[in-house]
Amino acid sequence: MQIQFDFSGKVVVVTGASGAIGMAIAKRFHRAGAHVIAAGRRADALDSLAAQLGERCEIVIGDLALAEHRQEILDRARRHGGIDILINNAGMTQTKVPSLDTSLDDFDRIFNVNLRATWALSLEAIRDWIAREYRGVIVNVSSPGAQRAHRNNAIYDMTKGGIDALTRCLATDFGRHGIRVNAIAPAQIPHSHVREVDPAAARGLPLPRHADPDEAASPVLFLASDAASFITGHVLPVDGGLLAQLRTVA
Repeated sequence: MQIQFDFSGKVVVVTGASGAIGMAIAKRFHRAGAHVIAAGRRADALDSLAAQLGERCEIVIGDLALAEHRQEILDRARRHGGIDILINNAGMTQTKVPSLDTSLDDFDRIFNVNLRATWALSLEAIRDWIAREYRGVIVNVSSPGAQRAHRNNAIYDMTKGGIDALTRCLATDFGRHGIRVNAIAPAQIPHSHVREVDPAAARGLPLPRHADPDEAASPVLFLASDAASFITGHVLPVDGGLLAQLRTVA
């Protein structure tokens, strides 16, 4: 059973919308009445999303690390009055490399997408909200890797630790304007390119199964809704109990 939220008239930007979680988030906001601007890298996935959703869905294809791509997202939103809700979901996930085999170029490439671009787009949205005295909402997508280390994925985990810190800092700095900033930390959700899922990967969880992408989308809608109107600066684990137990993240 899905809780019903109403985002009619809201302009919602979802980055990383060509991946499984981002696509599920975009679909749920659209179903709840929002005008969705779905941004991502993969044209085929975004074209398919736009075809499924039809009206009230626009796509922006490009690299979030590039200033011109972020500007196009902002320009699209302003045609409809500006962003109301920003979902920072974009991030590089296929980043596992032994630390001694990484380079500073690897660091810059992952950092620029996972953290720097999120910081830049968030500040642009916040500047607009303050100018129009609007109580906007940001929901970031972090990872349990921000709190528990993955093996051979140090740069990714560092960026997600930054997302957690960014969530707290923006919430603290801009709460006086009525702006709320929260995050979710999803785990055990197969990516869209994974055709076969190994059940053993989730067997050690308190909830011993993989999650559906929609199970990550629902908490995002909750945090963006008035039901969470006094919640800000927090990271909500959506992880089947992973962080609740003494277990090494694979």
